[in-house]
Amino acid sequence: MTQPRSKQRTNRNLKQQFFFKSALLLVGGCLLLSGLAYWNTRRLLMNEAMEKSEVMLREVEAIRSYVADQLRPEMYNLYGRDTFIIEAMSTTYVSVTIMEKFAKTMPGYVYRRASVNPHNPRNLADPYEEEMMDWFDEDHGRLFWQGIVKKNGEEYFMSMVPDYFAPSCIRCHGKVEDAPVSLVKRYGRVGGFRFKAGDLAGIDSIAIPVSTSLRKAMQGSAVLFGMMIAATLVWLWLLNTLFQRLVVQRLGTMLSQIGESKSGKKEGTGDELDALQDSVGSLWQYVQSARKGVDLQPNFLGDYVVESPISSGAMSWLYHGYSAATGEKVSLKIGFQKALKNPLYLACYETEIHLLTTFSHPNLPKVQERIDSVLVLEQLSGKTLLSYFKNQPLPEKSILKIFSQLCDVCATLHAQGIVHHDLRPEVFLLNNESKLYLTDMGLATSDLRPDPVAAAGLGPQGNPIYMAPEQLAGKRGDSRSDIYALGVLLFLAHTGSIPFVEEKRSLHKWQQVKKQFSSSENDLSAISALPGSVKEVIVKAMAFDVNERYQWVEDFWEDLKEAGE
Repeated sequence: MTQPRSKQRTNRNLKQQFFFKSALLLVGGCLLLSGLAYWNTRRLLMNEAMEKSEVMLREVEAIRSYVADQLRPEMYNLYGRDTFIIEAMSTTYVSVTIMEKFAKTMPGYVYRRASVNPHNPRNLADPYEEEMMDWFDEDHGRLFWQGIVKKNGEEYFMSMVPDYFAPSCIRCHGKVEDAPVSLVKRYGRVGGFRFKAGDLAGIDSIAIPVSTSLRKAMQGSAVLFGMMIAATLVWLWLLNTLFQRLVVQRLGTMLSQIGESKSGKKEGTGDELDALQDSVGSLWQYVQSARKGVDLQPNFLGDYVVESPISSGAMSWLYHGYSAATGEKVSLKIGFQKALKNPLYLACYETEIHLLTTFSHPNLPKVQERIDSVLVLEQLSGKTLLSYFKNQPLPEKSILKIFSQLCDVCATLHAQGIVHHDLRPEVFLLNNESKLYLTDMGLATSDLRPDPVAAAGLGPQGNPIYMAPEQLAGKRGDSRSDIYALGVLLFLAHTGSIPFVEEKRSLHKWQQVKKQFSSSENDLSAISALPGSVKEVIVKAMAFDVNERYQWVEDFWEDLKEAGE
């Protein structure tokens, strides 16, 4: 058992630390409370502006309804259908005129009747109003919009409602030849015509200025923050006094009793609690030494000594080791004990052991013997492919040398009816002589043995970054799934990065990401500097549709070799 690591030491004493951290907490609380006060004031202002704008829009709608339903029919009765007095019969003219007079009594309030093709050019929509008209026109179920809009350096709370042409409006807004002569004479024959019933006529909007109110709310929050900071300083002074009397002085007494007085503590070596911890730690080390002795025996597996780990696989760790009897250096493959308690994972590990002990290839480690669930392998050295690939592209010559071995071992496995299912850079070691070793086959399947993962109906197993889309969909996959992983490794070797952003996603999201990568819209900017032939090899190997992918590793290698020459 090793002694727990102590916390990082500080040059401030305990009282200073307490004062500093308390100040941070209290100032943070002041900021939070003043922020909440501003948020609440702003919310109340927005609610008030919303209620006012809704009332004003209802007033506008009432005016327009009165003109359309009562005043205009009465004018027709009095003067005939051929008469059209704009000042009394146009809903837009009457509502705009009344609201302009209202605006004079409420400075800053703005009413707008906007249209993309109005009779009166004054009502022509600006770009923002055109955008909102498009938004309403996309869905006629959208009947209202509210929000903050910034115009001419000022913020306004704006409410908008759409207005659609009724059949009674088409006389003035349909065909020009059907329109009243007085209307055409005043506004011309261009704007405001060629509409039909149900078309979007325009939008009515009310803009209420809120910049001044928001500034006052911000100033109020700043004043509140200042008052709370003043109260915080007084509170901190009281806390500091109490802490000195109740804590620091008592800790000093304890230190003096165990021979570590404050006067004997060197400056810069920690606070009073650090000094107390050092004293107790010395006693703890003495007890541990007395209990265990000074010589600790290393871990043994039979005649072998287990040393430092090399890498981890799907079901096991790979360690350095040596024979205690002969001193021969070996590597030890030791299964995850907790995982192997599960019969499913134990069956996967047994399949891996069977494949490693019965299948021979220059790029597979030689098995010397088996001790229970441990495989003793020839000595392996070097670093994982991830160490070589990550953060920087490799030279083309090095890539070809690595992938010639990688493709050879994969093609040989496939020819024997073995699919790896978990090809990723962490399961390959590359030694100083550039020889590659495949060190893990924990999820591999063989045509000659039952597949425990498929038999159990287990979901996708492996790293989603390197898994083929069909594996993510829940299928077990075949040799073409390994080819997809080879494509990801090739991308990594050429760019120093993986082709996808490494995030926590659901399996469905991973499928979408990989489908997007294979789509024609993906510009693959990360490999745009590579020769086109190399890019084509990567894209084909990583095709989303398994039938559009390379069908054989040999074809993948031939194209890669030709592209690199």
